[in-house]
Amino acid sequence: MASVERTAYPRFKRSLTPPLLHALYTPTEDELAFARKTARAPVSQLSLLVLLKSFQQLGYFPKISEVPPIIVNHLRNGLSLIPAIEPGYEEARTLYRHHQAIRAYLRVTPWGTSASRLAIKAVSEAAATKDNPADLINVALEMLIKERYELPAFSTLDRLVRRVRTVVNQRYLVFRNSRRKM
Repeated sequence: MASVERTAYPRFKRSLTPPLLHALYTPTEDELAFARKTARAPVSQLSLLVLLKSFQQLGYFPKISEVPPIIVNHLRNGLSLIPAIEPGYEEARTLYRHHQAIRAYLRVTPWGTSASRLAIKAVSEAAATKDNPADLINVALEMLIKERYELPAFSTLDRLVRRVRTVVNQRYLVFRNSRRKM
């Protein structure tokens, strides 16, 4: 199993300086308008913005509870909300609807069969010259981001890379053994 730390898989930065926080997580006027149009209640607007800004940085939707408090506070201040308002979803339906709205707003395709095929193809081609699982995961990440796909969980990419790598290595072994018999 590859270690997430050895790959380019996006994660929240451990420490965010104020300029970096401002640059990465300050919503634009368009994003604020999108949040107000999509969600009515302040808690829903905050939740939507937390997911939107997180998705823009990560390429996937984190759990709201995993978003660092400094980011939540920054977005709460951007919406001029009181500190007592915390992001969250009481109904999964609303969370699902917000995911769909964010994907549409950002023009990103959710992870699915076509994304999986694209990743498998990229990893298969790269496995001809690379063997390190972290390198192969990075190849898949680069292709998925380039083609505007939502990133799957790290474990999904890790399993995909292990399977493809095994198949490619077995093909080389069969080819090598057949050449020896000649």
